[in-house]
Amino acid sequence: MKLFFTLSLVLLSCLANSQNKELKIAYNYINHAKPNTYMMELVANNEQVFSYTIRLTKSGAGKRATYKQTTDSTKLFKDYTNNYFVYEERLGRDYHVIEEELKLFKWNEVGQRDTILGYPCKTAFAEFRGREYQAFYTTELPFTAAPWKLHGLPGVVLRVMTTDDVLVLEAQAVDITDNSNIVYNPFSNYEAISYDDFCKHYKNYRKEVIKKRHQRAKQQNRPAPKNDKAPRIEVIIPENRFILND
Repeated sequence: MKLFFTLSLVLLSCLANSQNKELKIAYNYINHAKPNTYMMELVANNEQVFSYTIRLTKSGAGKRATYKQTTDSTKLFKDYTNNYFVYEERLGRDYHVIEEELKLFKWNEVGQRDTILGYPCKTAFAEFRGREYQAFYTTELPFTAAPWKLHGLPGVVLRVMTTDDVLVLEAQAVDITDNSNIVYNPFSNYEAISYDDFCKHYKNYRKEVIKKRHQRAKQQNRPAPKNDKAPRIEVIIPENRFILND
């Protein structure tokens, strides 16, 4: 009984300490589908995770090459208490806020191990909307957090990659600080739509893009372009059905 009481105090102490702390991670973000340079940053406490992608544009060449941050960061907020996440998508000039439940990833753990920034990591695989993801996560940090839409693993994801080599996200720095700021939802004043509704908007947007490309090719007296998929990390599942085969 005394041992159980002692362990309970230790556990409660760890939980209390983690609740007063904030996790910050900077990821190197390699997207082989797009010719830009990206970074992703994450801030989290025990209940919320806020991550955002920063696109950097290159100027100059060689040793004189420099990068500057652009304004088209992509933001995503997760609420583990209420089991949802909300994020932004831009289709041309239109801006959409989408909300989904935190139940989309079903991970299969494998025996592979690695060490990232000194943290021992386990490995798991999951299929999600057209791609297979391999994640490396650690349980050595007193948080549950992952970048982008990733969720469902009992720890902190420090590296994730797609098995087709399109996406690589790897932590470059991990920092735990006193929790002086609240991880807030930047979309609390927006009316969110469902993922299915977003797919309908995406369908109309892609059809309009293809139509304009064909019109421009005709005006310029050149062959019509192929109706290839947009170079997205997340494959819009209905795309093959209602865009490419129409």
